[in-house]
Amino acid sequence: MDQNLPDAYTVRAAIALAVRAPSVHNSQPWDWRFRGRTIELRADTGRRLRQADPEGRDLLISCGCVLHHFTIAAAALGWATRVDRMPDPGVLARIELFPREPREEDIALATAIPRRRSDRRRFATRPLTAWEENRLVRSATDHDATLRFVDGAPQRSALTAAAVEARGLHRADPDYGIELASWSGRRYAADGVPARNAVLTTAAPLVRDFSDALLADTDAQDGAALTILSTADDTPLDRLRAGEAASAVALTATRLNLASCLVTEPLELTCTRGLVRDCVVTEGAEPQLVVRIGHLPDGTPPLPHDGRSRKSCGHSATTGSACRYLHEPVDRVERAPDGSETKERRMHAFASGPESPQGSTMDVCDS
Repeated sequence: MDQNLPDAYTVRAAIALAVRAPSVHNSQPWDWRFRGRTIELRADTGRRLRQADPEGRDLLISCGCVLHHFTIAAAALGWATRVDRMPDPGVLARIELFPREPREEDIALATAIPRRRSDRRRFATRPLTAWEENRLVRSATDHDATLRFVDGAPQRSALTAAAVEARGLHRADPDYGIELASWSGRRYAADGVPARNAVLTTAAPLVRDFSDALLADTDAQDGAALTILSTADDTPLDRLRAGEAASAVALTATRLNLASCLVTEPLELTCTRGLVRDCVVTEGAEPQLVVRIGHLPDGTPPLPHDGRSRKSCGHSATTGSACRYLHEPVDRVERAPDGSETKERRMHAFASGPESPQGSTMDVCDS
């Protein structure tokens, strides 16, 4: 076997971690293909939310999240990535893998993948430190996006108003309601929003009211820090990059033992996105999504763990075998004399690491 080429089990192990990425309504709208050292990421347009996401904005953001998760997983397994974004029609990213010794940063971020959760519950009023805020801002900047903390009262009021308006317009749309109900309240499906991970009752405008929610929440004031992730423009590439930045922010938050939740509802409608752009972001930037970040209140139980399989790769151009749902054990790789035993142990740790209040195998992107 060529030691400069990744074996199939290594690629599948990286994808198995990557598909734990957040996606809108946990729709997992991606499709993976690979041959030799090259992996292609494509959008599964059949999973686009026609009512909530008519422009395909959230689909591209979701695919950006899984792309970043993949590069982190591959790096921790000893493979550097070279990403060519939007190289051909229908291809979101073409990724080449090259051997490289894992760095501590790679391992730390990969370890955060199975611990991260989308937590819609109210957060404690304990503020973030300046050091924590700087780490989060830098994680977005590294991916050509800007993370702004919404601290001023007028900006927070405008963001809340946009969220309230978006929720009201969505509630008045019966087609949206049907779509939301079809993707939420899940109990046994491998996709969609699990009922036990959605907040039972909420008055918070930045938390979407999913159907058949079962998760209880406190009545205390929500102390979440509100941030806006924005890009310089609003091209498909900008939306993909926004997803990569959102993934980086969420994993960095997990590393810092912070809870987080990506929120897209206030930006799904042209009118409310315009309000956020003009009154919250300004400076000509394009808002792509909101990120709630903070500490969970003391004594808050972890979100329910869900060990079901997740949608992974579409097909291998090498073998032609279908692998849409991955059941291979993630610690199974080809042995080689270049330290592959270390890779085995690390891979197993990523998939089976300790649970935390921010960790799950079934996460969703927005509120």
